[in-house]
Amino acid sequence: MESRRKMFFGRNRVFFEIVQGLLGPQPQSFSVVGPKLIGKSQLLHFLASEQGPLMGEDFADQRPFTFQDGANVIVTWVDCDWQDARKDLIGWIYKKIVERVRDANISLDWKQIEQEQSSSRRIWLVARSLKEMDLRLVLLMDNFDRVFEEQWIRRETVDELRPLTLEMALVVATEQPLHDLDRDLAASPLFNVMTQLFLGLLEPASARDWILSYADEFPGVPDLLDGLLDLTGMHPFLLRRLGDILLEVRQMLPGATTLSRDHVPLLRLRLAEHSRLLFETSWRRLQQPPARVRSDAVDSLLRQMVKGMLPLGNLQPEYASALNWLINQAVVTCCVLPNQQGYQFFTPLFTEYVTRRLAPDNGAQPQPRPASPELSEDVLDQFTKTEAALLRYFKAHENQVVPPEQLLADVWKRPDSSNRRVQEAIRRLRLQLENIEPSIGSIENDRGRGYRFVPAKRRK
Repeated sequence: MESRRKMFFGRNRVFFEIVQGLLGPQPQSFSVVGPKLIGKSQLLHFLASEQGPLMGEDFADQRPFTFQDGANVIVTWVDCDWQDARKDLIGWIYKKIVERVRDANISLDWKQIEQEQSSSRRIWLVARSLKEMDLRLVLLMDNFDRVFEEQWIRRETVDELRPLTLEMALVVATEQPLHDLDRDLAASPLFNVMTQLFLGLLEPASARDWILSYADEFPGVPDLLDGLLDLTGMHPFLLRRLGDILLEVRQMLPGATTLSRDHVPLLRLRLAEHSRLLFETSWRRLQQPPARVRSDAVDSLLRQMVKGMLPLGNLQPEYASALNWLINQAVVTCCVLPNQQGYQFFTPLFTEYVTRRLAPDNGAQPQPRPASPELSEDVLDQFTKTEAALLRYFKAHENQVVPPEQLLADVWKRPDSSNRRVQEAIRRLRLQLENIEPSIGSIENDRGRGYRFVPAKRRK
């Protein structure tokens, strides 16, 4: 199972275009755009891998002749969501490039490079030096949209990156097109030369290969292929989770039972549970379309598609922009059947989810439990911004087990990030809570499930 996680399925056209551009005579720059959980980080990590398209031996024939020996490609991956990157983006990039070049045992005139006054000039000199040695420096910038969302970068800093692209290749990953994020920053000359590539649902052949890759461990999978293809909707997140679900279901069955069509209802049930994070993340995004997309058009399309497929010829012209945006969010696909062609949600599980979301709530509203006192600003001032946000969230969900994935989605707004981010933040928050007098509570670890905030008992 673990070795399969390291495999990468599909995106062949995207990889071909990126590799040819990054390793061409004049390096090109790319902006990879896709919603959360669609696999942008996995794509960048695969590009940075020694077994990936830029350096791997298996991909040598797909690279330009000059770079068929992957050893002459130097790939640096940077996560713009790291705290160090927020403090000094260009300085952080330079540090990571230096680490990568030194790891590759490449000798440069570091004394001359360090004499440059700015980090951008140092990067330029490193890239130029590598180019003169017939080496290509490739910079991959993950979570680049954080630069725009939190406004912690100046236009001048973005402009500093533009001259660097003459000497090195650049790929940035964002959730939305750059012009939807910040029109002023996106007007920088840096982005005028970028080729924009959208990541959506996988192509059917690649999704089939992914599902069939589980067959060695779960022999009944080939007989369930069409049903699993429909339920996963060819979404990378669900295809990746499918392995865990198959293992769960097998452990529920007696003895050496082989999965069969009789088990599809159980597989569907577990897929619906595992897809909850994806669906809730997508739903929140659908409630916040960019300014160029009418929210009423999005709502109308959602309501039409919960009733069934929207025929190709029935799309009203004023809804075209909204439909394109829904397709870019990887929640809508075009279905072509012998007797029916139209637009529909990518999986029937999401259709059911949206139906529940749009249904009027006619039931009696539950009475809220008595709320514990709010955290005072004096208390919150003792924490960092992230710790305070995490504490507020725990306080709002006290005595409830909260999975790490939910914290990443709701607090960090990065559901595809590493659980280590949560673990480290909670470790620091626990230490801080121990020093608060009077105590406001503690965080317990419910192993295998998540974390629970237990408020301190108040004296009467």
